[in-house]
Amino acid sequence: MGENLKFHIPIFSEGNSAFPKPLNDNYDYWVPTIKHYLVKSNMVEVHCWNDEKETIEEIKSLPNFYECKEVNLTIFQGNITSILSDYLTNEIADIDGRFKWFTVNLYKDKSPVFHSGHWGTEFFIQNVLEKDDEFIRRVTPPGTVHYR
Repeated sequence: MGENLKFHIPIFSEGNSAFPKPLNDNYDYWVPTIKHYLVKSNMVEVHCWNDEKETIEEIKSLPNFYECKEVNLTIFQGNITSILSDYLTNEIADIDGRFKWFTVNLYKDKSPVFHSGHWGTEFFIQNVLEKDDEFIRRVTPPGTVHYR
């Protein structure tokens, strides 16, 4: 069994916005990272702030994704299908080029596998093997802070 890994992508915020964006303004680390962990998972959970209406409506249109409302969040859960995998790898940015989902969690039989928070800039992965850690270090941008 491996160690836990936490890593933060270097970020900036534009103008008065509190929305974190990768320092290089590119989410190119997301696709290889999510693909790496989708194959190790069978369930996904996505959190959106209730005011992110376009993304919420988009997710509602996906089959087999179940919605749960909380005070400020809308949470979707579903089994990983090819449609959900495609959505999480190919539809990551909104019309303004910002990451769509506040949180993405992947599970294998209800056990956490992968956590992405703060719009794809903060990550936590349990039981990371050395080869997985090496992979993450290869695909994340320079300046990413890794904690084990």
